[in-house]
Amino acid sequence: MSDAFADVAKMKKIKEEIKAHEGQEVELTLENGRKREKNKIGRLTEVYPSLFIVEYSDQSSEAGAISNTYVESYTYSDILTEKTLIRYFD
Repeated sequence: MSDAFADVAKMKKIKEEIKAHEGQEVELTLENGRKREKNKIGRLTEVYPSLFIVEYSDQSSEAGAISNTYVESYTYSDILTEKTLIRYFD
């Protein structure tokens, strides 16, 4: 039973940390299967009780190119289970 209480405490700490960095730039390392990872840098735009949203912008180096903006949502359990790692830029 103590493991369940430890996970709840960890989840609460993760939520508090993410809420404290709302509006800031973050780097997410996403697990893409067998030993593959993908790094993304975006802005932590919104924080909800069960998930948080990160906004990404594709910046093209070509003159006159259209830059795309998209959002992705993540759950706090992704951070808890280490499927997604988050790093804050201060």
